[in-house]
Amino acid sequence: MNKFFFILSFLFLVISCKKNEQLKNYKDLNSREYFSIPTDLKNMRNIEKSKINDSLYKIKGLFNNYIIQGYMNGNKKVGWWEAFDNNTKEIVAKLEYKFIDDKEFVNQYFLFENKSIDTLNSKFYTLKKNGDLLNYRFYTSVLYKKTQPEGKLNYHFYSNGKEVSHLQCRCKKYKNFYDCEFTIPPNSKNISIRGNFWELFQIENGNVGENEIYVRDTLKQ
Repeated sequence: MNKFFFILSFLFLVISCKKNEQLKNYKDLNSREYFSIPTDLKNMRNIEKSKINDSLYKIKGLFNNYIIQGYMNGNKKVGWWEAFDNNTKEIVAKLEYKFIDDKEFVNQYFLFENKSIDTLNSKFYTLKKNGDLLNYRFYTSVLYKKTQPEGKLNYHFYSNGKEVSHLQCRCKKYKNFYDCEFTIPPNSKNISIRGNFWELFQIENGNVGENEIYVRDTLKQ
């Protein structure tokens, strides 16, 4: 399964780079740490840089047996990055970088199994509109056995660029995703939504874990 070879590849690199350090278990790495290894230019070879504008570049390089490509604004990773198997050319991972609180943040990531998204080991969200009803669905990895999980969406609702409301939605938990539904305020136009989903849970060793996904969406009328 491609995604596991991809994960193991950069874990071996971490170990080789930190021979004299106490290495924490990869399950304890957050998503930024987890994916920073294969997307770090210092760990790539045969790097190609294509200039998009004065500050934005497209990056393409090799990490072990994987093609890594994405975008950098100055020295910061931005937007969507992808990893492909260099032999089969099939996609094995895709991740979205955002810059939050002056730090690179992996907002969403997809791991692929036979060209399909592995929803049990990915972190992402979907948005569906049915009339005046909006449904946000947030997928989080089941890498841990979670106890007492809860998820909330804090969001700002805008109409014609003006903030109409700032609310919190308590999400309903299913196996590996949370659902949050709310209605569009009446007479809203040129709608946009900004906010963040937050999952809090406890794992078997008693530690507390969390996941965050930032949302920023514009609805087509």
